[in-house]
Amino acid sequence: METRIGRFDELPDGVPVQVKAAGRPVLLVRLGDEVHALPARCTHRPRPLAGGLLHGGRLMCPSHQASFDVRTGDALEPPALDALTKYAVSVRDGDVYVEIPEGAPARRPMPMWPYDPESDRRTFAIVGAGGAGAVAAETLRQAGYQGRILLISREAHLPYDRPGCSVDYLSGKVGGEQLPLRSADFYEHHHIERWHAEVSRLDVPLRAIDFSDGERLRPDAVLIATGGVPRRLPVPGADLEGVLVLRSWDDSDAIIAAAEKSAAAVVVGAGFVGLEVAAGLRRRGLDVTVVAPEALPLGPLLGGRIGRLVRGVHETAGVRFELGHSVAALVGDGHVDAVRLDDSRELPARLVVIGIGVRPATRFVEGLPLADDGGIDVDEQLRAAPGVWAAGDVARYPDSYSGSRVRIEHWRTAQQHGRAAALSMLGKGEPFVGVPFFWTHQHRLALAFVGCLQGWDDVVFDGDVESGDFMAFFFAGGRLRGAGGTRGEQLGAFAELMRSHTLPDAARLRRHADLDLVDLLREAPGSG
Repeated sequence: METRIGRFDELPDGVPVQVKAAGRPVLLVRLGDEVHALPARCTHRPRPLAGGLLHGGRLMCPSHQASFDVRTGDALEPPALDALTKYAVSVRDGDVYVEIPEGAPARRPMPMWPYDPESDRRTFAIVGAGGAGAVAAETLRQAGYQGRILLISREAHLPYDRPGCSVDYLSGKVGGEQLPLRSADFYEHHHIERWHAEVSRLDVPLRAIDFSDGERLRPDAVLIATGGVPRRLPVPGADLEGVLVLRSWDDSDAIIAAAEKSAAAVVVGAGFVGLEVAAGLRRRGLDVTVVAPEALPLGPLLGGRIGRLVRGVHETAGVRFELGHSVAALVGDGHVDAVRLDDSRELPARLVVIGIGVRPATRFVEGLPLADDGGIDVDEQLRAAPGVWAAGDVARYPDSYSGSRVRIEHWRTAQQHGRAAALSMLGKGEPFVGVPFFWTHQHRLALAFVGCLQGWDDVVFDGDVESGDFMAFFFAGGRLRGAGGTRGEQLGAFAELMRSHTLPDAARLRRHADLDLVDLLREAPGSG
């Protein structure tokens, strides 16, 4: 069906506009003399794209920084995996028309090559089916690999949206059917073999994988993408029933089941996971207390002003804090009944969730030196050794923006790593230059951060932190490390300016934190 949209000369150049055609929302993007029409919702989550930024033909979703090529609809950056359908556009006598075939889907999978073992007899093994592993498997097929792909995981689930487990699924906002990234049919159709198995050992020099059942595999290439293992409290009672952690879908199910039988919960840890769990359990109606040794939630990572904002948002929602305290013991007879603090007070709770960070899941790796934190040092293409790559939470990679080697424990970075590592495995790799981006939703507060914030020593604010309307710029040794806050459009512009190496210098941002980064992006080379 063809629909007249309006006049060509009334469309703003380089600014996405949402219109309606054939009864559905459509995004129009004018680039000079061309007009492109796409579905108006992101394929990652159905959020509007109309508020997204455009730079060099790249359209960025304002919610989670997925990006698309407006000329083709192709997905360029995660967390989007599917492309946008491209609609036909014509301009006649100055009028713009969009044609949408009846029943046309809003999304389409990226093109993939077929499995053909006769033309490619290699086997590539991916150990770990989280964000990095799942994206790597798809990217191999997209990039022309026609050999065997083994996606090995100790979890029986399909690869799923891990960030959703700590807030939306835990709180009951979404159901389990919304967590998988792909259907079982998708993996079968593209001959991506899902192995539910426990890897006991990876001999890196031999490139040999040993399984707990005694089987051994000698693939042609290996990607280590095993993520992290939650840290446990080294205190008496840590193994009591009702003491749980959150890392996986099964962990979420266990917490939900325990929450249904509990009136009160204690969350140990005031980092991102602990606070998201606190928000999710509070939404379920539990009395929630957060215990942590720091003075403010997220204080060590983000500083006092943001920490006070976060605490206030949680307290307004009814969460209590016991900060400046550690856990001396977990008390109970078989099942936890209380949390004993270092000052001997006891907090009654039949549910305790430990959220004190993770360690890289790399203890099965042999023949390769590990960093002090358990991470794996990789080169700029994520290669750890001949024929072996590492991606996601386990990889310590050279970050071109901070100038240091970093290990990032964020979902989008893991997905970016998966794509980069897959291309490198095929000999098509380039130095990894993905911009770290992560987000957190806690009650009414949505925060996002760009860059590597580790080791910052100064922060400059624009806006009103206390009201939740602000930008923060983080510096280390006078060098700009990243930004954060609640202004999604400004953060999106910062991320794209960083990616394209067109950020204003650190001294200018320090003096003028109120710079309009969106305007700077539109003026930057390659805009439009």
